[in-house]
Amino acid sequence: MTDQALDDLARRVMLDAARLEYGDLLEELPEHDFSPEFERKMKHLIRQADHPARHRLLRTGQLVAALVALLLLLTVATAAAGYDIWRMLAEWTAEIITLAPGQIEYIDPDNLHIPEEPGEYTDLQEALTAYGFNRSVVPKWLPEGFVLYDLVIYGDEASKDIVFHSSYQRSEDFLIVQVNIYLEDENQGPDNFWDFQKDEGDPIPYEAGGITHLLTTNAGRPVALWANGPAECYIGGNITMEELKQMIDSIYE
Repeated sequence: MTDQALDDLARRVMLDAARLEYGDLLEELPEHDFSPEFERKMKHLIRQADHPARHRLLRTGQLVAALVALLLLLTVATAAAGYDIWRMLAEWTAEIITLAPGQIEYIDPDNLHIPEEPGEYTDLQEALTAYGFNRSVVPKWLPEGFVLYDLVIYGDEASKDIVFHSSYQRSEDFLIVQVNIYLEDENQGPDNFWDFQKDEGDPIPYEAGGITHLLTTNAGRPVALWANGPAECYIGGNITMEELKQMIDSIYE
């Protein structure tokens, strides 16, 4: 294989990997050159796959090359384009974070059991179940010492959302778990989700249950924001980041 052919093949593999990952979003990325180190690694992998002694491993070599290209490209292309993949999930400034448009699947109020007046419930999960909402959004584990202090539900079929706000206390510490369920409306306007306070800096993605949760802090206290179907979910309070992750993990146990 000539050097020119090798260059062309390396670039095709890199661009195909990009299209596989980004799909239509690739058109939004500006044209850019791949780093010399990246192209060197790609050429090395393709030379290995093209070696006569390795013909029986050709398909494996090509697959490895494509996978390596994809993994490296996630960093190279994103850095070169300044494209922040997490802003597909949320929008944020130095002070607030909110879900990005398209993250919520609005639910038909007829698919819930919305009472005329909220009832009395012993915990958040019981309240959500009573309303006919069966997705996994409530932590099964809380840091030691926290007990339910208040559970407030507001919103009805005429509202754009139904808010389930539960607060917990442990001495002087507090913890909030909130679930907002967004309802379909024939006059549905632009997405307009809640704004949550945060400290300066980008949120950190945390995967659990097949869902990306965005972790940040508010006044130094860990918080999490994510979407699950028609539900906008939030956790925040006087806990550690590891405890927050443990709470999230317990949702899907």
